[in-house]
Amino acid sequence: MALHATLAEWGRKNKKQKETWAHFLTRVLDDKILSRDFLKIIVTHPRENKATYRALGRFFPNASAWHSWQRRYAHAYEQFMHTEWQKAKRIEDVLKIIPNFSPWALKDRFGSIRIGQIPTEFGGERTYEAFLKKIYNHKVMQQYRMFKSLESDLKAFTKVYPEVKKIDWFDLEERSAFLSKTLHKIIGKPFRITQAGHVYRVRYLCNPFSCKMVFIIESDTKQKYVLKMAAHQVGKIVSDAMRKESENQAIRADSPYSHALMEFYLKLNKCPHAVDILYYTDTYEAVLYRAQTGKEFNECLDFKTLNHRYLKDANRLGIYINDVAPHNFVWGRDQKLKIIDIGHACFANPLTQGIPGLTFSFGNLCGQDYLIHFGVLSMED
Repeated sequence: MALHATLAEWGRKNKKQKETWAHFLTRVLDDKILSRDFLKIIVTHPRENKATYRALGRFFPNASAWHSWQRRYAHAYEQFMHTEWQKAKRIEDVLKIIPNFSPWALKDRFGSIRIGQIPTEFGGERTYEAFLKKIYNHKVMQQYRMFKSLESDLKAFTKVYPEVKKIDWFDLEERSAFLSKTLHKIIGKPFRITQAGHVYRVRYLCNPFSCKMVFIIESDTKQKYVLKMAAHQVGKIVSDAMRKESENQAIRADSPYSHALMEFYLKLNKCPHAVDILYYTDTYEAVLYRAQTGKEFNECLDFKTLNHRYLKDANRLGIYINDVAPHNFVWGRDQKLKIIDIGHACFANPLTQGIPGLTFSFGNLCGQDYLIHFGVLSMED
């Protein structure tokens, strides 16, 4: 497999006559300007990452030389990314390169986490956050939190909902069906929120086991949105313990924060599988989307088949989907499969690696993690 055209042309212009590629690539990492230009090509062509990695490896005479170069590359890449980090004016400037920045790193660097733009009908940041507050504090959501507080104490829960005695509480399917049905009965009806001169019809999607709340929102302008919010808020952070709680909530599997990072990464790289994500704010850990319409996806496929057959561009960008349930996808008007629930995905792109102190690994509660399971098979015993 050959290098892609941009990198090959750059190499031809900078490689000395009769110099081997292995020697040239080693010299590149020792030269400040060449190293910067080389890495700029790497990060601006993320879809070529895996192919470039394989092509570069073939230039080295043996595994030891290749591994040695990789160690030096990791150091050069880390320095390059720290420079990009300091130059960035917006989170999007670095999020286009890799999606897995930790929330504490982003807050330290940018003060708060705001990604994308608020639709004009919601007004500015202050009025939009007032809208989120009204949803969170609505009596319907107060009932939700009361329900969830009882759920952890079966004895207390049974007193309020005695019909639970008719099911096997420890059978996951029976328990899920019962909780979902009960939630729909209590808080499944839409409610109205008035904000910034508009009236919004809000309906909570009653998933009993999710760490987030998901709402369908319809405005009086006929616009339809999806809102994902953290189920439990830390509120104003006044201690290190509260800060840790907020950070842990953000980086857990399937959180709105994880969704926002991966989906904005795909959108910024113009991936056809990305949904129309609009805005993320760490206030209420809330992410807003324009509702995705399209034909239902109803194929039950394994991890490898789904990713390789239908999500190739996301895979080329390093995003692999672990939760392959059909309801997480919908066919777009462009006949591309859209990922409408990305929460248990993972990110792996060999030349845009994690950076100590800045990044984390996405969580997964789906059981199987294809990359980890099969990735270890390529390592020597």
